[in-house]
Amino acid sequence: MASLAEMEREIEAVREWLHLLVEQKFGDLTDDEVAELSVYLDQLIVKYELANIRRKKVDKLASV
Repeated sequence: MASLAEMEREIEAVREWLHLLVEQKFGDLTDDEVAELSVYLDQLIVKYELANIRRKKVDKLASV
């Protein structure tokens, strides 16, 4: 499983890629490629948030 830092780097890279793609598509947020990459970014963010929640739970249990 990727570390949170690795996940953050991937999220940032995909976010930048999405930004460039939107520029290339002249701001067309309904373009199929833009929509697909946006969905992928959303999935990465959800995975990151879930991993972060799990890490916090483990940290909390370890401190008890």
